[in-house]
Amino acid sequence: MSISKLFVKVFNEDIFEQLEQENTELVDDLEGGTCANVTDPKPPRIDELSVTKQMTIVRSWLDDKFQQIQTDSNDEIRKLYAETEQRVGPDLTIFDVDYTTTVRVSTDRLALRSQGSFNTVRSNCCVYGGRWMYEVHLHTKGVMQIGWASNGCTFNENSGVGDTKYSYGYDGSKQQVWHISTKKYGDKWQIGDIIGVTIDVDREVIEYYRNGRSMGIAFSKLERAPGVTFYAAVSLGYTQGIQANFGNRPFVYPIAGFQPLMARPILKLRRANLLMNYLINLAGIFSHYIAQTRSQSGPLQMNEVRVSTKKTVYCIFATLLIERFTQEIFDPYIIEDVLLGRISYMTSLPAEKENPNSTLMGLLSLFWNFMEADEIKFVLRKMVNALLATFTHTIQGLDYEKHRQALSVLHCLCLHEQTRKYLLEAKLFKKHCLAFFLYIHPLEFYIMQELLPDYMAWTEGIDGPKDKYLSVAEKVRKVTEALYAAQKDFLTTLMTNTDGTADSPSSRKLFLTKMRRYVIDLSMEQRPFHAFFFMQSSIQHPLDAPVALAFVCILIDQVRTLFKDELPGKNVEVNPDYFYDGTFDYMHFDRVGGVLSHLRKVHRPDIDSRLGASRAQQIYDEDRNVMRVNEVDTTLYLLGENINNVAVIGHTQGSNNTTFTHFLNPRLMPNSEVGTGNIDTEISLCELLDVCIIFYYSAGHKYIVKISSVRDEIAALNEVLKETKYYREDIERKLVALEEHANVCMNENHTHVMAELRSKFSQRQNVFATRSISLARKQIWLRGVALNNHRRSLLIWLLERMLRTLTSASATGPLFSFVPEVYLNTLPILLDAVMDFTHHDLRAQFEVTDAECSINAAAEFLALHSADSRIVLASCKDSLLQALGTLTCHKSGVRALERSSKRAQVTFVRALLRPYENRAWGQSNWLLLRFWLGEGFAYKDARQPSVWQGGTQPLHQGLCRSRSRNETHTGLLHNVAPANPSKHFQRLLGAKLMEEEPFATTFLNSVLSQLNWAFSEFILLLQEIQNTAQRQENTLFEPKQLKICSMCFELTVSLMRCLEMIITVSPEIVTDASRPNSDLLLNRICQLISQVLSRVTVPPGCFQFVVDMCSADLNAVTHFPIITASLGILLALMRSEMDNDQLPQKVTRVSRAFLTDPSFQFATLEFALGEIHTPLLELKDIPRGNFDPSARPHIDPLTNDVRVPLPNNSKRIRADPPIIKFALSDFPTHVSTEEIEEVRRLIENLRIKQALLSDITLPSEDSLCPICCAKPITAVFTPCKHQSCSDCIMQHMMNSKVCFYCKTTIQTIETVDGTLIYSNDEVVPTPMIERG
Repeated sequence: MSISKLFVKVFNEDIFEQLEQENTELVDDLEGGTCANVTDPKPPRIDELSVTKQMTIVRSWLDDKFQQIQTDSNDEIRKLYAETEQRVGPDLTIFDVDYTTTVRVSTDRLALRSQGSFNTVRSNCCVYGGRWMYEVHLHTKGVMQIGWASNGCTFNENSGVGDTKYSYGYDGSKQQVWHISTKKYGDKWQIGDIIGVTIDVDREVIEYYRNGRSMGIAFSKLERAPGVTFYAAVSLGYTQGIQANFGNRPFVYPIAGFQPLMARPILKLRRANLLMNYLINLAGIFSHYIAQTRSQSGPLQMNEVRVSTKKTVYCIFATLLIERFTQEIFDPYIIEDVLLGRISYMTSLPAEKENPNSTLMGLLSLFWNFMEADEIKFVLRKMVNALLATFTHTIQGLDYEKHRQALSVLHCLCLHEQTRKYLLEAKLFKKHCLAFFLYIHPLEFYIMQELLPDYMAWTEGIDGPKDKYLSVAEKVRKVTEALYAAQKDFLTTLMTNTDGTADSPSSRKLFLTKMRRYVIDLSMEQRPFHAFFFMQSSIQHPLDAPVALAFVCILIDQVRTLFKDELPGKNVEVNPDYFYDGTFDYMHFDRVGGVLSHLRKVHRPDIDSRLGASRAQQIYDEDRNVMRVNEVDTTLYLLGENINNVAVIGHTQGSNNTTFTHFLNPRLMPNSEVGTGNIDTEISLCELLDVCIIFYYSAGHKYIVKISSVRDEIAALNEVLKETKYYREDIERKLVALEEHANVCMNENHTHVMAELRSKFSQRQNVFATRSISLARKQIWLRGVALNNHRRSLLIWLLERMLRTLTSASATGPLFSFVPEVYLNTLPILLDAVMDFTHHDLRAQFEVTDAECSINAAAEFLALHSADSRIVLASCKDSLLQALGTLTCHKSGVRALERSSKRAQVTFVRALLRPYENRAWGQSNWLLLRFWLGEGFAYKDARQPSVWQGGTQPLHQGLCRSRSRNETHTGLLHNVAPANPSKHFQRLLGAKLMEEEPFATTFLNSVLSQLNWAFSEFILLLQEIQNTAQRQENTLFEPKQLKICSMCFELTVSLMRCLEMIITVSPEIVTDASRPNSDLLLNRICQLISQVLSRVTVPPGCFQFVVDMCSADLNAVTHFPIITASLGILLALMRSEMDNDQLPQKVTRVSRAFLTDPSFQFATLEFALGEIHTPLLELKDIPRGNFDPSARPHIDPLTNDVRVPLPNNSKRIRADPPIIKFALSDFPTHVSTEEIEEVRRLIENLRIKQALLSDITLPSEDSLCPICCAKPITAVFTPCKHQSCSDCIMQHMMNSKVCFYCKTTIQTIETVDGTLIYSNDEVVPTPMIERG
């Protein structure tokens, strides 16, 4: 059989025809001869030779081709060697890194990431003459010094490239060059930049290039000496990373006249190009044959395609070519320049999609069939790395064409089934590869300057054309539309669910398995000891926040599209059955009800009834095979070799490459978990939605918080600019008036001063305006791409689906306990994003009409589950309160709670009014105050007023808040959110307290107990601070002590505001004498108010001393909040008397309880007005009651139990006159004139009623209760016969049933006259006791 025709199709030459002609000529010569000794001179014909002999001819011909290439290249190779003879070192140029340094280095020793404070690495070759260059691709943009260092340089953690005499460095983060000293140089570099580093040793010049553009000569005179050579060197700060190219690959921006440190492989390039031409021809023939076969016999599996006998020769050709090709292809330069270059040239995505049997598909099939598995995998990894380097390169201009082309080539590669599955399994989820391909890089700064000149920038502080500004943001969005569509299309290909077979899983099944593992590894950063977990995961460094947000948003978009296309009639939610049937594995995440193993034991009957006994038994059998975490000795793993290998070089050596997530759970071992075949559509989409929720919680939210911080900074600058403009105009007017009226007196000095004032104001305004313009440019990208309206809609959709999932899970009853904690923990941060952070203009309240449905659903769910007993984890309970806090800080959220179902509202109110014991009562108390803020006395704004603040309205700058360091927790907004009082919930709270007397008494008693504790601790801390400050000069207080002091003060004020609300919405609790315990509660409240006022007003004591200190750490401790809260409670108690009793002629219960309290003084009320007319009692004559720790050190302030007294050797220090004085009239922004008049009326009303109590005498000290030191002894308890006042013992009996002093169980309590008021069998209603 002749193979000449087949040879021509592959090699484009007909060597066999030439051989036939040569043979014919030889036969003619022999026939014309007369030599008698030639027996059979006629050679055989070509078609008569065997295939083996014909292939020998082909192989010989190919060898001749290669020899000809060698001959043709000799001159060029000799020229190249002559140009590089001033280079010393091995041919392969890489970084010279040993395994003792704290630098991660890639396997090819070209990519570095520092794990130390400042690490320096040099190349393994040097130069002593000539012109040389190398390129550095920046993976980060922090502190790095890149340049050249001589062989004599030594570096350490404090000294890097440029810090020594014979080294030269450039740091683009600081825009400086370093050579012992520094100077300003170059542009500020960005992630993705390619920095070209050149040196002309002969001319002694070093120059740097950023993305192909010269930044000028950095060094013009180098330190030269005999034996001095120059190495390429880089110094990296902590976590900084780069990828170097010494000529190992084609330069992106080659500089004419400069040679790479590694010589270009000329011979290999020519051979590879030749072989690539032949392989492409052969691939086209294979593809055509496969297409014909499929059209005749239907679709075939890839491994079922066989070449017929007639085409066997093509397989022989393929073997021959691949054998030669593998000798050249493993050079990265060849892969990128030849293989990837030819594939990029010959492919287009639409054509590849239209023709599944294209030449590219045939070429990839040839590689998979005729190359070793490790060989083709190596080639594919290098190609993807090259494409990723192109994709992550800095954008040049407004054109994303190079990025679209790189993604298109990768997409074409992934259209090949076997290639796609390999990349999913082994490449795309390593080192955040897929995440980077799905991220759109921001435009260069200079491009943004061209798009948005200074005069077009807009903020409220600098004005500008807002419509033009927003049009630029829209233009940027449209520029990126095509790339985003290509990314989403690529993601669709990766999620193909029709390519599963009996031997291999579908692409979607692979994608979900790898994606879940990837997200779980990312979430390790949120866990305790996350540094250890993160180091042992498959991820070498954290995912950048902008990349994480882009990745999670495109995943949400994809799952929304897939649900719409594949399950159009299905409710979009995660099936709650998957939470407990083992379908999804949540690894280290607990469930809202506790640990999974415990829940399965407790709820086994429920699982049996839900899933069936057989399925439930299967789940429990699987659990028996899972290693429990608490049975693992993690110290053995810590001491293993993995930890060092991962920390140093980025990958573990040896066959055991198991990460810690595998170590904790053997279910996750690779290859055994994925399974084969296609995955069920519903399960796959539910898992993808589940992964999106975990991903958003783990990494997606961080960048949203950072975006909002840009908005907050712009708002702060706006306020500064408005203030500067106002004062500048005011000064200008005054200066003009002065010049007009004093022309005669004005001299040069005055003129100079006025000009300097104008200059200073202009300079101040220009500084803040420049910063505002810079942030406005940055916000263009954030508005148009990073967090545009489309991404906001995706987050709203995710919130709705998550709430629907939680609602469905709640309907399963006890099985709701199996919901993963991440679902509830995501609620507050996702609500924050939807209701606040995704808005780019700071306002006090935001329009959320597009999210109204999701906010209503959130309000319904949160109200119903605010105290759900199925939720056990403390983190989940806290998340519910955080989410409710977010709702109540927005007007739309409060209205959504008011629109929730009656059942939800009743449940929510009951949860808020639970006793303040054994729970996070501080947060629920703040939630109560959110319904009250704006209604209380001088309670317009939760933020502190300022004496120096002008105007009569409080400032509302929006929800600008402080955040934690890692940006993962936003916290309640009770201190910054504007007032949104809810009359509806006030009525509900009042009705609930009125209809259940025991419930109301228990709640109010707990509030008073916590108030007692908080204020007592606050006063103790104030006394410690005062004593320390007066004993020592220039005292430095512990920040922790000051923080606790401030916290106790804020708790005191918030609890007092809670009391004010309760008394206002349900005054009958304390004013109705017919209600049990009302007298006790009333007396206790009046005593608390009297004691608080006496402590913080007059005479000046420790409170005034600390206020006068003006400590920044105690800036919240001022007179205003606590005095106004006290007055609010007193006004609420006296409201009915003041409104209805215009001419008071009798003393009511309330006024009697307040006026007869021994701690009450009119001066404490007059202090609020700044008008003290009533003389004060001597300090020794004022009984301090519960709030005087020095007078009652033997009484516990919370439980009133007797404790061992502590010795107190401190001397009583006389108070100094106050420095900072107080008056309500100084705060017009928070206190109205009507409220001040109410206080005057209150004082006048109480004076009148005091005159009616002229017959009342104070008890002697011997007859006072030893507990409160304020009321007379009226009760005796048996059998121990100890005594106290009835109020103290009845308050004590609410918490304990034993005696204050001897801890004997109390059997009965009687009054002094023998009336029984308590028995251990029944409680007798408290009789009315005459006060006198």
